[in-house]
Amino acid sequence: MTVSAIEFSRLGPPKLRLYAMRCTSCEVLSPWWEHHHCYACGGADMVEQELAGTGELTNYTVVYYPPRDFLGQEPYVVGHITMDEGVLMPAPVVGVAPEDIEVGTRVKATLRRMKLGHEGDIYYSQKFVVDAESAPAT
Repeated sequence: MTVSAIEFSRLGPPKLRLYAMRCTSCEVLSPWWEHHHCYACGGADMVEQELAGTGELTNYTVVYYPPRDFLGQEPYVVGHITMDEGVLMPAPVVGVAPEDIEVGTRVKATLRRMKLGHEGDIYYSQKFVVDAESAPAT
Protein backbone atom coordinates (compact mmCIF):
# COMPACT_ATOMS: atom_id res chain seq x y z
CA MET A 1 0.00 0.00 0.00
CA THR A 2 1.40 3.39 -1.02
CA VAL A 3 0.40 6.65 0.66
CA SER A 4 1.48 10.26 0.25
CA ALA A 5 3.39 12.17 2.90
CA ILE A 6 0.22 14.17 3.60
CA GLU A 7 -1.81 11.00 4.19
CA PHE A 8 1.02 9.58 6.29
CA SER A 9 1.17 12.65 8.54
CA ARG A 10 -2.63 12.72 8.84
CA LEU A 11 -3.21 8.98 9.37
CA GLY A 12 0.06 8.07 11.07
CA PRO A 13 2.26 4.96 10.88
CA PRO A 14 -0.65 2.46 11.29
CA LYS A 15 -1.66 3.30 7.70
CA LEU A 16 1.57 1.73 6.46
CA ARG A 17 1.66 -1.48 8.42
CA LEU A 18 2.26 -4.68 6.47
CA TYR A 19 -0.82 -6.90 6.47
CA ALA A 20 -2.68 -9.59 4.57
CA MET A 21 -6.32 -10.65 4.47
CA ARG A 22 -7.47 -13.86 6.18
CA CYS A 23 -10.71 -15.57 5.19
CA THR A 24 -12.82 -16.27 8.26
CA SER A 25 -14.38 -19.32 6.56
CA CYS A 26 -11.36 -21.30 5.33
CA GLU A 27 -8.52 -19.40 7.10
CA VAL A 28 -6.58 -18.93 3.81
CA LEU A 29 -4.27 -15.89 3.82
CA SER A 30 -4.37 -13.61 0.75
CA PRO A 31 -2.51 -10.40 -0.21
CA TRP A 32 -3.90 -7.14 1.23
CA TRP A 33 -5.60 -6.10 -2.02
CA GLU A 34 -7.86 -9.20 -1.99
CA HIS A 35 -10.24 -7.67 0.55
CA HIS A 36 -13.60 -8.35 -1.16
CA HIS A 37 -13.72 -12.14 -1.24
CA CYS A 38 -11.61 -15.28 -0.81
CA TYR A 39 -10.43 -16.89 -4.04
CA ALA A 40 -9.98 -20.23 -2.26
CA CYS A 41 -13.55 -20.74 -1.01
CA GLY A 42 -15.53 -17.73 -2.25
CA GLY A 43 -16.19 -16.46 1.27
CA ALA A 44 -16.97 -12.76 1.60
CA ASP A 45 -15.77 -12.21 5.17
CA MET A 46 -12.11 -11.16 5.15
CA VAL A 47 -10.20 -9.76 8.15
CA GLU A 48 -6.84 -8.04 8.31
CA GLN A 49 -3.90 -9.93 9.77
CA GLU A 50 -0.69 -8.07 10.48
CA LEU A 51 2.44 -9.71 9.09
CA ALA A 52 5.78 -10.03 10.88
CA GLY A 53 7.53 -8.42 7.90
CA THR A 54 10.06 -11.14 7.13
CA GLY A 55 10.20 -13.59 4.28
CA GLU A 56 12.19 -15.13 1.46
CA LEU A 57 12.78 -13.83 -2.05
CA THR A 58 11.26 -16.47 -4.35
CA ASN A 59 11.55 -14.69 -7.70
CA TYR A 60 12.73 -11.31 -8.96
CA THR A 61 13.41 -9.11 -11.94
CA VAL A 62 15.74 -6.17 -12.45
CA VAL A 63 14.06 -3.07 -13.91
CA TYR A 64 16.30 -1.10 -16.29
CA TYR A 65 13.58 0.91 -18.07
CA PRO A 66 11.14 2.10 -15.39
CA PRO A 67 7.81 3.89 -15.67
CA ARG A 68 7.94 7.68 -15.50
CA ASP A 69 7.30 7.82 -11.73
CA PHE A 70 10.42 5.76 -11.04
CA LEU A 71 12.92 7.39 -13.42
CA GLY A 72 16.28 7.88 -11.76
CA GLN A 73 15.93 4.82 -9.52
CA GLU A 74 17.04 2.33 -12.17
CA PRO A 75 18.30 -0.30 -12.13
CA TYR A 76 16.20 -1.65 -9.26
CA VAL A 77 14.98 -5.04 -8.12
CA VAL A 78 11.30 -5.99 -7.84
CA GLY A 79 10.70 -9.36 -6.24
CA HIS A 80 8.08 -11.83 -5.11
CA ILE A 81 8.52 -12.34 -1.40
CA THR A 82 6.99 -15.36 0.27
CA MET A 83 6.23 -14.01 3.71
CA ASP A 84 6.88 -16.26 6.72
CA GLU A 85 3.09 -16.51 7.13
CA GLY A 86 2.88 -18.06 3.62
CA VAL A 87 1.39 -15.24 1.54
CA LEU A 88 3.17 -14.03 -1.62
CA MET A 89 3.80 -10.28 -1.84
CA PRO A 90 5.36 -8.34 -4.73
CA ALA A 91 7.66 -5.51 -3.63
CA PRO A 92 10.90 -3.67 -4.41
CA VAL A 93 14.09 -5.00 -2.82
CA VAL A 94 16.50 -2.18 -1.98
CA GLY A 95 19.95 -1.73 -0.50
CA VAL A 96 21.56 -4.47 -2.58
CA ALA A 97 23.12 -4.36 -6.04
CA PRO A 98 21.10 -6.21 -8.69
CA GLU A 99 24.04 -8.51 -9.41
CA ASP A 100 24.26 -9.50 -5.72
CA ILE A 101 20.63 -10.57 -5.27
CA GLU A 102 19.59 -14.21 -5.52
CA VAL A 103 16.54 -16.37 -5.03
CA GLY A 104 16.35 -17.66 -1.45
CA THR A 105 17.64 -14.44 0.12
CA ARG A 106 15.97 -13.63 3.47
CA VAL A 107 14.42 -10.16 3.47
CA LYS A 108 12.54 -7.91 5.88
CA ALA A 109 10.10 -5.04 5.32
CA THR A 110 11.08 -1.42 5.80
CA LEU A 111 9.25 1.86 5.21
CA ARG A 112 10.83 3.87 2.39
CA ARG A 113 10.01 6.61 -0.06
CA MET A 114 8.39 4.96 -3.07
CA LYS A 115 8.22 7.79 -5.57
CA LEU A 116 7.71 11.48 -6.21
CA GLY A 117 4.29 12.34 -7.58
CA HIS A 118 3.58 14.57 -10.55
CA GLU A 119 2.69 17.49 -8.28
CA GLY A 120 5.76 17.03 -6.06
CA ASP A 121 3.97 14.80 -3.54
CA ILE A 122 6.20 12.21 -1.86
CA TYR A 123 4.75 8.70 -1.59
CA TYR A 124 5.82 6.09 0.96
CA SER A 125 5.40 2.34 0.94
CA GLN A 126 6.87 -0.95 2.14
CA LYS A 127 10.06 -2.08 0.47
CA PHE A 128 12.29 -4.96 1.47
CA VAL A 129 15.96 -5.09 2.48
CA VAL A 130 18.26 -8.07 2.95
CA ASP A 131 17.79 -9.46 6.46
CA ALA A 132 21.41 -9.81 7.60
CA GLU A 133 20.31 -11.20 10.98
CA SER A 134 18.73 -14.30 9.45
CA ALA A 135 21.19 -14.75 6.58
CA PRO A 136 23.06 -18.07 6.69
CA ALA A 137 26.68 -17.86 7.86
CA THR A 138 29.27 -18.53 5.15
